[in-house]
Amino acid sequence: MSDDRTVDDDPYGNWELAEDDELADLDEFLRVCAELTGFDVPELHATGMAHEHHHTTLAHPVRDEHALVHLWYVGAWPGEAPSSASAHDQGLVWRTFRASPPGSAAPGHGSWAEAPRTGEQPTGEHR
Repeated sequence: MSDDRTVDDDPYGNWELAEDDELADLDEFLRVCAELTGFDVPELHATGMAHEHHHTTLAHPVRDEHALVHLWYVGAWPGEAPSSASAHDQGLVWRTFRASPPGSAAPGHGSWAEAPRTGEQPTGEHR
């Protein structure tokens, strides 16, 4: 952030990112977004949305950290529809809940009869 402020400087997050800030650089964009979302840069890359979200962000002249977090978690700029089906399906909200977005992946026949997954990765074994 070009004006040397950080997210911690304003507990309410009411400052806007400068128009001529470093967010034009993809690596800096991802570093800032990692700090804001709580996911690290490789995790953000793993969504496959880094370039699309970067492009979406640069298309908006007024940007703040709430909009960036919303974009990564929900897959859409606040007040807009998702830029693609992938943007919605790869939203960080689903990774946070360890769930699949409704309608994006079939859970399999009879999956309703099994207990929901916990924080552990599935092993393929039935309990």
